Amino acid sequence: MLLHALLLSLLQAGSAVVKIDSREQGRTFYVDTDRPEIRHALRDVSAPAPAGPIPSWLPPYPGAIERPHDGSKDPVDFGVVVYTAGAPADVVFAHYDSVIQAARVAVTYVNREPGRGGAIDAEDATHQAVVSVSPGPGATAISVNWRPKVIRPVPLAKSARLAAVWYDDGRQILRLRDPATGMEYELGMAAMLRFAHSEALEPSARTDFPPWLAFYPGAKVIVANAPPAGWQPRVFTDMRSYKVDMESTASVADVAAFYRETMERNGLTIVRETKSQDWAYSLEARSADRMHQVYVNVLKRAQTTGIELMDHYTLPR
Repeated sequence: MLLHALLLSLLQAGSAVVKIDSREQGRTFYVDTDRPEIRHALRDVSAPAPAGPIPSWLPPYPGAIERPHDGSKDPVDFGVVVYTAGAPADVVFAHYDSVIQAARVAVTYVNREPGRGGAIDAEDATHQAVVSVSPGPGATAISVNWRPKVIRPVPLAKSARLAAVWYDDGRQILRLRDPATGMEYELGMAAMLRFAHSEALEPSARTDFPPWLAFYPGAKVIVANAPPAGWQPRVFTDMRSYKVDMESTASVADVAAFYRETMERNGLTIVRETKSQDWAYSLEARSADRMHQVYVNVLKRAQTTGIELMDHYTLPR
């Protein structure tokens, strides 16, 4: 609580701490942009992609067709290319095994699946790479990803004060700017998870949660994941989920009674309910339009009661 109060006071004072809400992670992050580990993880958006071109020792399988790849959610230091080939998966796998060995590149891991191809991890002096081969519905699928072994930190003055430009929760990227130079940098979620303080998603970022996903009174919220704000399913295959994890000192029976009443009050139908004395309880409920399929799981632990809420949200069924 003291740390939370300190962070808020720093934010109000115009400090280097940037606050972002990640519904994807279910957490609110406080990113100290002066922290050396954070600065070391920054990527200059005007610089070439850190991964660089695909290593020369990973030529495409002869006759393979390169397919489009949506790299919006790839780590910023990854390069990825995908192909399809008409040859059987084992033949394609053997090709990559052969060319990597011929290039005298170190193979660090092999997972061979007879009849289904497999995966090869390899590395040279500058890059690490993984080749995955598997049977597709109509052709053999090939995925190659690579990343540099060392990414040099951006040359940023110690006195530089970074300001937030935007945060993209889909890509899990925070964009920052140095007002003194106009240079912009990106910070990935991996660095934020490791080096930024975070707490359960703030109430202001979860006001649109369905009312039946009520937070148990007095419970400690661990995470509160949700679809992007305003997300709506458009086709039959669209589905996103809300997920809330909490801890409480209440009994399993009290928590069970609370959620049973909450579901009924909000017009949901309980279709399944199980209990095991006073140490476990679960229910499954559905909204009248069947757009929401809700699960509640309650489990007695050594000192607390764990509460998990899940809501799968899709078109009416």
